[in-house]
Amino acid sequence: MSTTNNIGWAAQLRWATLAALGTAALVVTSNEARAQTNEDGPITEVVVSDQRLGWFEGIDAVRVQIDNDLFAGDNQDRDYTGGMSITISGERARDGLLSLDPLLRRLDSVAFDATKSDVHYARQIGLLAFTPSNTLVSEVQPDDRPYASLLYIANGRVTVDADDRGAWTSNLTIGVLGLSVSERLHSAVHELVGSEAPRGYDHQISAGGEPTARYTLARQKLWIADPSGHIDVKTTVQGSVGFLTEASASISVRAGRFNSPWWGFAPELTDYMSAPVPSESYRGGREMYVFLGARVKARAYNAFLQGQFRDSEVRYTSNEVQPLLAEAWIGVVTQILDQTQLSYALHYQTAELRHGAASRDALWGAVQLTHAF
Repeated sequence: MSTTNNIGWAAQLRWATLAALGTAALVVTSNEARAQTNEDGPITEVVVSDQRLGWFEGIDAVRVQIDNDLFAGDNQDRDYTGGMSITISGERARDGLLSLDPLLRRLDSVAFDATKSDVHYARQIGLLAFTPSNTLVSEVQPDDRPYASLLYIANGRVTVDADDRGAWTSNLTIGVLGLSVSERLHSAVHELVGSEAPRGYDHQISAGGEPTARYTLARQKLWIADPSGHIDVKTTVQGSVGFLTEASASISVRAGRFNSPWWGFAPELTDYMSAPVPSESYRGGREMYVFLGARVKARAYNAFLQGQFRDSEVRYTSNEVQPLLAEAWIGVVTQILDQTQLSYALHYQTAELRHGAASRDALWGAVQLTHAF
């Protein structure tokens, strides 16, 4: 969540990056602590560390992501103003408490053969926030986009074909629109950096809370795979039903030095926040690569603009929402430790509304830190 007053973009960027690095430090420390021994066996501190950090058992990777329009270098606080998520991959994601995987598996079985053995799992918790252009006005702003927020949990699956050239990617999200937690978090960030708090969340979509959900299914196809691991090109066709109802087609490219699975690299599956796509351990060698891509979407419904069943003070009709959207992204991934990666992506999206003050293109950046065990 960025700010428009009394604070430079660099200060917030440092804060967000330090928060992500702090999370990664805990993960990396836990991994390294388990490897420490002395001549008589594990040292006492390691035993304690294992007891404390046993939560990571059954987890292949942890990914922390922070999105912010400020990370695009544009000192604005509007539209998709920011989000954050934590994603875990592995059996723990499939079997743990509050997992949506059993329901997701049933939904997948209707669309394709979901009984294949090469299935990978992820689970995500996150928060998204949207604001009008002026966040210092407490009154309703009917001519701009509404405040909106979503607190959610999601499960994701990737089912890889036997020839490793195609994959089904699906996810199920359940969340709540309109909770006050988004305002408190947004205000806390502004207080931390010495800026004025946003004042209009009382008028957000479904203010007070309303349940929502979304099911997404995508087909990824690898078209070019360099045996030396220097370039791959893939296309993805995706459809979803729920708080975002749409269909899309995309192409994405990564080039450089990489050895992680192609299906686990999925910037095209970003609808504001990246989808819960499983991360796998890197198969030897440090990775460093650039990536880019483009996507065209036909959107039928957007709850963040149109609301749901509960009354919202600012909402748009289907005739006012753009039915066709274009997206583009570019980014870089670098390995900062043996099993830890840092990535940055710049996302662009055409205007979501046809007319008025809110008819403007969106630009935001995403910082992502991934540690594989």
